[in-house]
Amino acid sequence: GILKHAYPVIIQADRPEVTVNIKGGVGFVPIRFDNLAGPGNYALYEAAGGTEKKLDQSVNGNDFWQTDFDAGTGTYKMSFNIPLDGKENSTWILKKTK
Repeated sequence: GILKHAYPVIIQADRPEVTVNIKGGVGFVPIRFDNLAGPGNYALYEAAGGTEKKLDQSVNGNDFWQTDFDAGTGTYKMSFNIPLDGKENSTWILKKTK
């Protein structure tokens, strides 16, 4: 992907799987992925120690992310708040789900 804005973090997706490396951060930081092909058919994972852990902050199902339609481009935007406390560096991967 292409970094469009540093804060809040906005990434222009250029393929179905996008990897983002973030240096530092405190608390929960907003991140948005633009130019997605469909609504809600993506998941965000944190890659650490050779494994990927799906971000799941849900209380009642899929209530921890937001998807918006961009009528100008016919694509979707997906927003999350990612936890960065205590992380010097972190890697996040947005993947298309089945």
